[in-house]
Amino acid sequence: MPVRRLNRAVVPIRAPGGAGLCALCAAACTLLHPAPAPAPAPPLVAAPQPAPVPAPAPEPAVVAPLSDPANGADLAARRLLAYHERLRQMSTVDVAVEVTRLGALVSSPDARASPDDVLALALALAQQHNPGDLARASSLLEPLAQDVSSPSPCQPLARLLAARIAEQRRLEEQLDRLTAQRRDTQRAIQQLTEKLEALKAIERSMTTHPPTPPPAAGPGSSPSTEPPPAPKTP
Repeated sequence: MPVRRLNRAVVPIRAPGGAGLCALCAAACTLLHPAPAPAPAPPLVAAPQPAPVPAPAPEPAVVAPLSDPANGADLAARRLLAYHERLRQMSTVDVAVEVTRLGALVSSPDARASPDDVLALALALAQQHNPGDLARASSLLEPLAQDVSSPSPCQPLARLLAARIAEQRRLEEQLDRLTAQRRDTQRAIQQLTEKLEALKAIERSMTTHPPTPPPAAGPGSSPSTEPPPAPKTP
């Protein structure tokens, strides 16, 4: 029967000693119980990002007080340059209107004009290029440039503008003198040309019409024997 055969097959296995039996049992247990699955790997944790370093706050700009003379002179120069740029873009009619407006403001006895208004009027007069405007601008700038009792930030600009206007007046006067000399020279050249043409006309008339010879003496006439008259003494 099959059972007997199984017993016979098992009999040789029992022959070995206890150590072999233990090894066999351990192998059977290993086959019956598989090795436990490896533990799952721990989840990857991203490394913490370093906290962003805040940018340093910009240092506040140091604003000079308005009472600082250097700051006041800088502001006055900026205003004058901006006004000059406006004048440069104006037409001749607009510049004349601006001169009239500033002139009324400066010469008004009710309201005292500021140094900025005086500088603006002088600059507009220099831009207008009319006779007498430069002299008027110089007369406006002279009190402001030479005032030592109440110095203002506009004094350096007044001196600079006064020097520029004085140089412009000198060049314009020199140009007027040269223009007058040229006019006189052209007039003298024209007069000499007219005289030369008159002499040429006389010369041509003498060449075209030769002088008529004196009439010949008749057959019965005799040549005059009278001596020539003596020259008169002065």
